[in-house]
Amino acid sequence: MNLSLNWLREYVDIPKKIKAEELGQSLTMHTVEVEEIRSEAEKFKDIVVGKIIEVKKHPNADRLQIALVDIGEEKLSIVCGAPNIAPGQKIPVALVGAVLPNGLEIKKAEVRGEVSKGMLCAPDEIGLGDDHSGILILDKNAKVAKPLAEHFKMEDTIIEVDNKSLSNRPDLWGHIGMAREISAIHGLKFKDYSYDLEKDSCKSDCEKLNIKVEDHKDCPRYMAVSMKGIKIADSPKWIQERLLAVGMRPINNIVDITNYVMLETGQPMHAFDKNLVDKIIVRKAKKGEEMKTLDGENRKLEENTIVIADSAKPLAIAGVMGGEDSEISSETKEIIFESANFDFVSVRKTSNKLSLRTESSARFEKGLDPNLCEKGLARAIDLVKQIIPEAEVSSDLVDHKKFELNLGPIEIELDWFEQILGIAIPTKKIINTLNNLGFSTEEKEDKIKVAIPTWRATKDVSIKEDIAEEIARIYGYDNIPGSMPKLEMSAPIQNTELKLLRKIREALKGLAFAEVYNYSFVNEEQLKKMGIDSSDYIPLANPLSANQTLLRQKISTNLISNVVTNQARFDKFSIFEIGTVFLNHAGEINKDNRSEEKLPYQESRLGMLIAANKDKGIFREAKGAAEAMFRELNIDIAFCESSAQSNWSDKQAMADIYLSDGRGSSAGVLLGTISKLDPKIAKSMGIKKSVTVMEFFVNEILTTSNKQQDKLYKPAAKYPALLRDLAFVVNKKIAFSDILKMIYDHNDYIEEVELFDVYEGESIGADNKNLAFRVRYQADRTLTADEVDNIQKELLKKLSEQFEAQIRDY
Repeated sequence: MNLSLNWLREYVDIPKKIKAEELGQSLTMHTVEVEEIRSEAEKFKDIVVGKIIEVKKHPNADRLQIALVDIGEEKLSIVCGAPNIAPGQKIPVALVGAVLPNGLEIKKAEVRGEVSKGMLCAPDEIGLGDDHSGILILDKNAKVAKPLAEHFKMEDTIIEVDNKSLSNRPDLWGHIGMAREISAIHGLKFKDYSYDLEKDSCKSDCEKLNIKVEDHKDCPRYMAVSMKGIKIADSPKWIQERLLAVGMRPINNIVDITNYVMLETGQPMHAFDKNLVDKIIVRKAKKGEEMKTLDGENRKLEENTIVIADSAKPLAIAGVMGGEDSEISSETKEIIFESANFDFVSVRKTSNKLSLRTESSARFEKGLDPNLCEKGLARAIDLVKQIIPEAEVSSDLVDHKKFELNLGPIEIELDWFEQILGIAIPTKKIINTLNNLGFSTEEKEDKIKVAIPTWRATKDVSIKEDIAEEIARIYGYDNIPGSMPKLEMSAPIQNTELKLLRKIREALKGLAFAEVYNYSFVNEEQLKKMGIDSSDYIPLANPLSANQTLLRQKISTNLISNVVTNQARFDKFSIFEIGTVFLNHAGEINKDNRSEEKLPYQESRLGMLIAANKDKGIFREAKGAAEAMFRELNIDIAFCESSAQSNWSDKQAMADIYLSDGRGSSAGVLLGTISKLDPKIAKSMGIKKSVTVMEFFVNEILTTSNKQQDKLYKPAAKYPALLRDLAFVVNKKIAFSDILKMIYDHNDYIEEVELFDVYEGESIGADNKNLAFRVRYQADRTLTADEVDNIQKELLKKLSEQFEAQIRDY
């Protein structure tokens, strides 16, 4: 938005000692972002008034002409493509070396074989609006060779404000609002525009305008009045100069007045030719309606678009642009002024859908004060009477309104300002600041009541923090000393469960396991196929589907179902899930704050599954994966005979997983289970792969992990260790854990036992398995080979007696 310094001075006494640059800096620091400050004359440097002496066709181009232009000192030959030039016209001429506002540098050039020494300028090329239909034709009294800035009497300074910084300040979209802000920042006298609509009302033979507003949500306020005795002509120079200064092209006196009022007060205005309008209805567009807007475009209107219509057709798109059917023309004798307030959301949507951004829509979509309609209408009537003395109001004032603004008051304790701002500002300064901004205040003991002015009550000020912000920005953020908050700093409490789960995830990803997420639900048919009694499962009151009717009690059931949906895509895959299971007894969480009834018991579980086309070694691979994961958690585990029978498990390949006592036996803490899926169950479920699944209790792992000591450096033994291998055949039913325990218990010198091979085959009997161990002997002295051989001999004898082991040479 462009602001004219001369225009601002009409409403605030800005002393000459305050330079434009200082004003721009103060606005930036206190209110809005000023992008540029420029002398109005600067943009017209090297652009002069010229007179066209002769126009002839270009010999080598049908659409180009060659104009001979008098600029006083010389006559220039200039190639031009505009269709509206003719001898005798006064036009703006950009000389060689001029840089236009759009950045174009004028150079001597050859155009289709003809030399062109300058450029004849259209309005948009020199920043006087957006018209590019032809060259700007100046009035006949313009003096040849006179700088264009002097011709337009451009002795102003323009302050360009970034529109984005105005988004939450609808009151600043006019010169009066910005003048009020400057007065508050610098403590200067503000002179608001005063008006009396009653004084300007119709006195006799008053017509009643036929106006209807269908929905006040779309249009909270609609004011209108007609004026007769209108003579359409050019605006006075002072209005034209003001409009040109801020980048708006003058059109005619009535249209210029609507634009002038908008730029001055912030209230968009519109004028209809009264003879072209039989009535006015503010309504939603009807299906299939179209209208031609003032820019000449035919617009298709959506049904939720707010329009101003007569009895037959739309006349204007509310808050965006008027239509050609009721526009002001040279024939207009009587007008209707519209000053309205439209729903900002609707205007924004309409503007975006039509890709039609206008000065009016930019203001309406910010949420204007409905009370501003009065000021805008009064100012428009005032200007018409100044410019056309014989004009007069010819109708009763129409004012349809239905709106409500929250004007407070907001009650604030005075010492609260120091708490929130971090600095003690004198009460008198607080009150003066608020009063200068238009707020009403009432001080009572240690409190202050603040009433919000209407122009700040739309989308801006509503809570006491908003009031504090007003005081802080006018006081100056730079004047508030910065200080670090004095707080007792402490490390955040670590969530050990999340830390553990993150560690588990990283470990399993390293083992090529992919994480899956399942709903925490199962169904009766699925459980029936797995041989699980569903009577103890908790049913859902409102299941998502027939396949998700019960709360799960194991993660394994969902992982096994994942095999069904993924087996066709992969020969082998490993997956895991960390989730919640629900058991059919009371937990620790209340259903709600008003009841002692508990929600079902729930706990976190970790499920792991390996599925492959070939059965060989998959159970041992799963055991190895479990051992590798627990090594990352610094936990030793032991596999022991399963204590609970599961209908879906292969009875020959299932085990409980315990915390190890360090010598291959259970330390009494059950961490989870491992089992191979029974082939018969797999077949009934449509599973064509060999599957091994493990399920772990996250709470037990967490408790165990918290008790584990960190791994510490252990110095190498002073004395050498001796290694011995042994291999033997035993019956498959003999548990590995029992064998391992017996080996460790055999002698205190046995420090470590490692199973490094398992073999099963017809050569050793279908019911047998061959186990190969490496035993490490260590003592606090040097062991001799004979000693170790004797211990090994006794161990082999013991294995043979206790497990009927057939010792093999290895």
